[in-house]
Amino acid sequence: MKTRVITGILLLAFFVPPFLIGGWYLNIVLMLLVAGASYELFQLYNKDTQLPLYLAGIFMLLAILLYFLVASYFTTMAFALEWAFFAIALTLVIGGLLLVLIDEFHSGRFGELLVTVLYPAITFGVLYGLREMGLDNIAFLFLITIVTDVFAYLVGINFGKHRLAIKISPKKSIEGSIGGTAFAIVFAMLYLVLRDVEAIGAIPINTLTGILLILLISVVAQIGDLVASKLKRTAGIKDFSNLFPGHGGILDRFDSVLFAGLVLMMISMVVDLL
Repeated sequence: MKTRVITGILLLAFFVPPFLIGGWYLNIVLMLLVAGASYELFQLYNKDTQLPLYLAGIFMLLAILLYFLVASYFTTMAFALEWAFFAIALTLVIGGLLLVLIDEFHSGRFGELLVTVLYPAITFGVLYGLREMGLDNIAFLFLITIVTDVFAYLVGINFGKHRLAIKISPKKSIEGSIGGTAFAIVFAMLYLVLRDVEAIGAIPINTLTGILLILLISVVAQIGDLVASKLKRTAGIKDFSNLFPGHGGILDRFDSVLFAGLVLMMISMVVDLL
């Protein structure tokens, strides 16, 4: 527990400033996280059948390239979407070549390649986009995911009786899930009121839309956590890596916020089109 607390404090000290400052500082930090997350996924899928290590470097470079283009789309907009399409197409072409040239690279590996590249690149790119649209957006997102996680654990430990997804994460309970979301609504609504936030992304905020949005983001954050747990359970590992002692790897720390951020950005973009 002591190690977990110390690491948690260091993580806050390291990651809070980039999100506060934004810009290239945040961009560099997120690029490193994309590379690390891509490597974690490569190792996850490479647990049994060993692929050449140089492929991890190729996947990481593709993920960084796509992240940069996604992040650029939310800032400069100029040509970024076209080049992002090119990066995705390049990933598909490389996957096809590997499928033909490397015996161990079977059809299942092709899907794993897409997850290894697209998942971290697009989701971390979206986090950058949310921050560049305004500090309240990213603070709102992290507040919901952190409060949901903390209070789902506390409520679950004290009152949890009915398992939420016993085959994926046996310790999670329905009571904990509801409690985490309830506390997220309270804390996030307080944030919106105290900060007098009028919009999250392109989503106008009033009492009703605020509560509904928090409810949705909290639920999606928990789904993101369960998705990560399912990936780890299927691979037979406890954590994606040991990068952060007591906390696991990059995807262990960011699994909820990546899914939730993606959905938040999607809703914002749809509202902006209406």
